[in-house]
Amino acid sequence: MTLKDFLQKAFTKDKEFKKAQKERKIERILDQREKNANERELERFNEEQRQEAIKMKLDQIRKQKRREIFSGNIIDKKNIFLGHKSILSDGTSTLSKQNMFFK
Repeated sequence: MTLKDFLQKAFTKDKEFKKAQKERKIERILDQREKNANERELERFNEEQRQEAIKMKLDQIRKQKRREIFSGNIIDKKNIFLGHKSILSDGTSTLSKQNMFFK
């Protein structure tokens, strides 16, 4: 695939997306115009309540995650280093028998 083909394909997808987005916007406007003022106001009120409930739920989840991090619940998971020999304090290594920095 050449660069020209790639760019043409990308621009074609972008144009198709913009066209679909514009059609969707027009459909929403037409749907809103078909409703009377009371229906629009009720839907707006319901949407505001829904968004507020979502925000509160997210705040609860974030607080819970923050508490887990600070309380150490994440750290209490299985330690992957238990049961393995330490390579630094192993008495058989040559580094522990010799001076590491001076010969």
